[in-house]
Amino acid sequence: MDIIDMKLINRLQEGLPLEKDPYNLIGQNLGIERAEVLHRIKNLLREGYIRRLGGIFEARAMGYTSVLIGAHVPEDIFQEAALYINTFKGVTHNYRRSGFINMWFTFSVRSEEEKALFLKYLQEKFSLDNLWEFPNLRNFKLRVFFDMEGR
Repeated sequence: MDIIDMKLINRLQEGLPLEKDPYNLIGQNLGIERAEVLHRIKNLLREGYIRRLGGIFEARAMGYTSVLIGAHVPEDIFQEAALYINTFKGVTHNYRRSGFINMWFTFSVRSEEEKALFLKYLQEKFSLDNLWEFPNLRNFKLRVFFDMEGR
């Protein structure tokens, strides 16, 4: 990773400009071509420096309900279960934690029926007896910024 990658990561954390061609504008700001911006983003994703590049939407305003799920997933199936859960578009975060409840993920759905079906299938597919729902009663948005340039 070079200084341009670091500047690019900082710029991406600030959000994409609402422009017809945001990557061209970012490239102009960094002194590189649009194609190089895209190439660098692909490399940063592949190398694991960036996990995801996408929008954050207000789920409730779009008719969705968000719920935090805590689960005890046996270690021997943890990776398989995580990969499966992450295939669902409604899953936005999925983390391993120490302790009995060792998997935490958020899931946005349009209906209680959709959520119930997903959880039932998840319990059956992986024989999970310990799933807990923590509904989103109030949103807290934290602005996390990892300064790659050390400013």
